[in-house]
Amino acid sequence: MSTPKPNSILKSVAGLCFLASGSFMLSACNDNTAKQTNAVEQTTAALPVQVSYLDRSMLAPNSQLTVSLVDVSKMDVAATVISEQVIDLAGAPPYKVELEYNKEKIDTAHRYNVRATITNQGELLYTSTTSNSPFADTASSEPLEIIVSKVAQKPNIDLVNTYFKAVSIDGEPVVVNTKEPFIQFNSDNTVHGFLGCNNFHGGYEVSRQMVTFTQLATTQKMCHDNMKQESAMAGVLQAASQWQINGEKLVLQNEAGEQLATFSAVYF
Repeated sequence: MSTPKPNSILKSVAGLCFLASGSFMLSACNDNTAKQTNAVEQTTAALPVQVSYLDRSMLAPNSQLTVSLVDVSKMDVAATVISEQVIDLAGAPPYKVELEYNKEKIDTAHRYNVRATITNQGELLYTSTTSNSPFADTASSEPLEIIVSKVAQKPNIDLVNTYFKAVSIDGEPVVVNTKEPFIQFNSDNTVHGFLGCNNFHGGYEVSRQMVTFTQLATTQKMCHDNMKQESAMAGVLQAASQWQINGEKLVLQNEAGEQLATFSAVYF
């Protein structure tokens, strides 16, 4: 039997030491990760919330629920938001939310409230109107129940013979330099307006919530400003397939129901 050489023995010992050192470092790393995870778990809590409304209305697609935990201790100043969660809604209420918050931000000497709102494309539909203290009954494991009330809506304005100024195009706010882009549907099924640089006119057809623009034509003025916005406005007219009016707000949508542009009624 051959006797191991001293160098081989040293290498083996060094290898074992390296492995042991690696195992120790890995163990230490795991310990640190576990400690960090435990620290997060110790400072984070979840507040179960259940939101409902009492009428039998069905929400329109793309409605969203916002639930906020706020500090309302200070008078005459805006409440401080501790935590907030926004979820897309589908189906009928109640809607359940697990609102996570940092326990270190909670001061037992302060007053807190949980607020809830339901919106659709920026339009407020429902809101909570009473105080909902989240820490009044710490012994209960039941969700905090919030009843939201329907917000009084303005009557929907007519599509026809109303001057609608453009508010947003492709999700971007409209910039007005000299004259605002607008659209007006006339009672004789003609339409006219301003794109941002050039005027346009043509025809339109409406069937319930569907709309089709026909034979659109524009002036040929050249402008240095607002050409990007003008092009976007023209693209809206080409892609528009649906329309919705909520109060004094007109929304043009594509065939898939995606928002293209928003308009607001103007009275002269």
